[in-house]
Amino acid sequence: MEQIYALGVSSIEWVQYWFTDLERYLELVNNLVNPHYVLEILFPLISIVDSVFASQLLLCITFGGWLSGLMKWWLLEDRPYWWVRETTFYSDSMRPWLMQTSQTCETGPGSPSGHSLTAASLFMLFLTWAAHVCNDRKWNMLYWKLVLYPLGCVTLVSVMVARMYVAAHFPHQCLFGCLLGLFIVPVMCVYVTDPFIWQYGKYRTMPVKRAVAWHVLYAALAVLSCVATYCVLTLYGIDPNYTVELAYRRCADCDKVFIFTTPLYALIKCTGSLAGLALSVTPAVAKYRHYTKNRSTGISTFLTGFAIVFLKTLEKKFSKSSDVYYLALFILNAMTPAIMLRLVPALAMWPFSSENKPKAK
Repeated sequence: MEQIYALGVSSIEWVQYWFTDLERYLELVNNLVNPHYVLEILFPLISIVDSVFASQLLLCITFGGWLSGLMKWWLLEDRPYWWVRETTFYSDSMRPWLMQTSQTCETGPGSPSGHSLTAASLFMLFLTWAAHVCNDRKWNMLYWKLVLYPLGCVTLVSVMVARMYVAAHFPHQCLFGCLLGLFIVPVMCVYVTDPFIWQYGKYRTMPVKRAVAWHVLYAALAVLSCVATYCVLTLYGIDPNYTVELAYRRCADCDKVFIFTTPLYALIKCTGSLAGLALSVTPAVAKYRHYTKNRSTGISTFLTGFAIVFLKTLEKKFSKSSDVYYLALFILNAMTPAIMLRLVPALAMWPFSSENKPKAK
């Protein structure tokens, strides 16, 4: 791996030299595909328009975040900005210098890149959603493809360059994350959400309560896999959080090291969302789609904004240094799908409920 890392460092040096003038654009790209912001901001906004698409987005991003977090612990790969200072591959006189930015100092292991995985997942999700919208409204998908495919390719390349520019990932880690994201979306949509929501395939005859029970079981297994991985690493004498110490030691500005970049934080957030998704998503979410007329977009927008602020305020009530914080984080993320996918749509459609009732003769 030393040779691969050294080649990656050379690539990062080249990127940092040639893309200096695009620093603000690359910082914006890093923020837009941050899994943390996608779950907290983009998912609620999408739920205002289409609950089915929001369900698919939440499943793919949280499953991808869970898989990324576990694989980070399984592979335990370095990040460029600390590896180049820790390794004995270079002599002191020949050691490369990598620029650090405000987005550099992430605390988890490096592979795969969660940002690249998220970007690839979002590209596939929006492509799938556009196909559904065009099919529902009898539009020609060809024109959308002419826009979405080039835009998606530019976005994915921009994300990988952005992650290399801030020296948060080696090139192979970005590529690995991108490939995982492109693979996850078709699997999750074709084999999980679509059959369940539209009741076909194995879900055609399966009662909804039984399907929900199976989904809850899968979510519980996701939690157990995280606990098992943590325990196995500890038993083998490996501290799962040793990369946090590396980040603090090698980061030029320790104030730029954030808790939400730790694998533990990401795994708790993602498994909480998976648990809430399993309990909340049923075929009933299909009642609130982009073509649903009997709903109030104003009510939905107001309630969604209120819910985002309310949940964030609750999270800030707990000290981030205590174990209670992680329990609260899990519960709040489990509540979010129920609020965004069931409660808010129900309230947005409530003013029209009398119109749907048959009039008495």
